[in-house]
Amino acid sequence: MPSLGSHLKRARIVADRLDLPEIEADRGAFYLGATAPDIRVITRLDREVTHFFRLSELGAQDSVARMFREHPGLQAPSGLDAATTAFVAGYLTHLVLDESFIGEIYRPHFGAFSDRDGDPKANVLDRALQYELDRRDREDSGMMEEIRAAIARTAPVQGIPFIQDQHLVEWAIVSEDVAAQPADYSRFRRMMMRHLQTAGYDEATIERECEAPTDLVQEAFAIVSEERINRFWRDAQDQMTERVRGYLR
Repeated sequence: MPSLGSHLKRARIVADRLDLPEIEADRGAFYLGATAPDIRVITRLDREVTHFFRLSELGAQDSVARMFREHPGLQAPSGLDAATTAFVAGYLTHLVLDESFIGEIYRPHFGAFSDRDGDPKANVLDRALQYELDRRDREDSGMMEEIRAAIARTAPVQGIPFIQDQHLVEWAIVSEDVAAQPADYSRFRRMMMRHLQTAGYDEATIERECEAPTDLVQEAFAIVSEERINRFWRDAQDQMTERVRGYLR
């Protein structure tokens, strides 16, 4: 699934497209919502708790509809304060983008619907692709600083039924740090180490792969072309925009 830098950039694109007062009232809360499904890094809860998507289920799923079905108090913006409304709108962008990536990129090219299903290296290449897409999205340093500053200004929302308030306080700090990370390969080794080990690489090979991250990136793009990725971004951004518009309007 896309990394948090990509989630933040796409959320900003959606916000700019819609230019709605519910988002502009608290862009920081909107951006925090766009990262918050990955708060399991702190909570250690199962991914499904915050993503409302079952990875083992290969049929069509609607994570947004499931979230509102399980937590109907979030479904109507009219019943929420401004910060919570913006947060939930941002949250929807994350759910839609992850769901789209799983269905359009991961499963057809690396996962269950690909001829690489079961090959441990497929997950390595998927993660390398995610890293590179995230790195590219961070290259607009002015945009990322604007997002970081917005997160820093906002007060973490409270009362999200499936996330403890204290965890959101901690996550706001994490999200601000994430937005400040540079567009380079400095985090590549840390991100890829576990996946390379799981794929059965020996220590020498892991060291070699981490020293030359662009080799794995190029191998990933040999599987999923640049044109396919660009089309995915366009389609996913349209889906995100319409889902948030439908929520707020």
